[in-house]
Amino acid sequence: MKTLKIIALLLVSFIVFTSCATVAEEIVPTYDPSVDPDDIDLMGYEYIITAIAHGDGQGAYALNPESGYNVRGDRLLQRYKETEEKYNVTITRIDGIDFGRFLAFYSSGLKYADLMFACTNHIFCSGYIQSGYMHAFSDMDLDLHCGIYGPESALEAGKLGDDYYSVMAYYWGFPAADVVPAMWFNPRTLGFFQQPNPHELAEQGNWNWSQFEEMCEAMRDTSDPDESKHTFAAGYSNEPYFELGALYSNNVHLANINEEGRLVYALNSPEALEAMDFVRSLAERDLIVDIGDRFNITPFVENRSAFFMEYAHMGLSSEGNDNLAYRVDDSFEWIYFPTGPKGSSSGPKSVFGFWTRFFYAPANSDMEAHETLLPYLFQPLPGETTENWQDDFERNNFFSKESFNYFVELRDKAVFDYSVFVNFNTNIAPLLKQITRGQKSASESFVSIEEKVQKYIDKNYNDYLE
Repeated sequence: MKTLKIIALLLVSFIVFTSCATVAEEIVPTYDPSVDPDDIDLMGYEYIITAIAHGDGQGAYALNPESGYNVRGDRLLQRYKETEEKYNVTITRIDGIDFGRFLAFYSSGLKYADLMFACTNHIFCSGYIQSGYMHAFSDMDLDLHCGIYGPESALEAGKLGDDYYSVMAYYWGFPAADVVPAMWFNPRTLGFFQQPNPHELAEQGNWNWSQFEEMCEAMRDTSDPDESKHTFAAGYSNEPYFELGALYSNNVHLANINEEGRLVYALNSPEALEAMDFVRSLAERDLIVDIGDRFNITPFVENRSAFFMEYAHMGLSSEGNDNLAYRVDDSFEWIYFPTGPKGSSSGPKSVFGFWTRFFYAPANSDMEAHETLLPYLFQPLPGETTENWQDDFERNNFFSKESFNYFVELRDKAVFDYSVFVNFNTNIAPLLKQITRGQKSASESFVSIEEKVQKYIDKNYNDYLE
């Protein structure tokens, strides 16, 4: 690194040691046991972090908070300041990502950013990793598997071949690990129809498709001439979150890695057909209804719908000021999609999907700057430890301990769904919606797109492994 200087010590070669904290003390990278961490001087290096919001602008830029907005935002600002002072570095935060500008800078030999907090589809679908525009974090002297960069399943979401290209700031707690689908229920609506609490059903091992179907049958009120006043259990939208919930809950994946390490299309399975037949059966009997836009939470907050599904950020007040917490007068609770016949109550409940965001490092950023800063920057925020870092997050985002625990289960058991490699928005999403609405059959549809999807997978994943 051109700008790296270790004061008071001249070394021709050195060994880098990085480690993870499990106690309150902050852990910093040590280049030599005799060198004080405070002596690492990056000589004013500008470390630039750019971050895209949820849903193309529908959320908060949590990485660049306003001072005084909330406690955790202030703690993050304090971490930035401490990092700047400790390593003589300037941390610049930029709201949003301009990929055209990134490419223009890159082609001119200029740095656009050191870290880009971006959606998986923006990075993989545009070929930024496949074309060499991003560093592999696994090429850096970082202990990626120590916990601060996310659970193993999150690291897998940025893996191409044997290299890991994305990380998360796990112990910050925000921006949240944005998994899909997350499911919430309205206790008031359930109580009105005298339906059981899904938390209790899950604890008893009875939160499954059959129980959910019974609840859907019980929670229908179409007596009002005004259709907008009808009450129902759940809805499906212009984004196939309900359909994905059914698929994942029945042990279905969009694609799988085979024994040769190649990614193969996997929707042509009996489990997938069973899941979509279940969804279609509910829809054709109007036990679930079409709510239109994915952001239509009005029936849920008006106590006319018992369940709502979206990406996890929709249920977190820390992730935006238009989320459920700002719209619901009473409480709402977290739960996972009911388990299917081929699923497992202890298995994954959600996935890192098309719109999940991670940190990526452009290939013209300085690797040694990352090696120096990330082990310190991503530690639990000031005043927090690996034991208590979730306490404030829990208090400010959840109405019950049970809901917090289900969120943690959704987050920490999530797996990568490879949707960025199957051309999800073009090939999969429209198909799932057509099946739900009775426009196509699942059996014919899943087989009909197999060849087309596999070609897309080969082009965007398998061919880069050769």
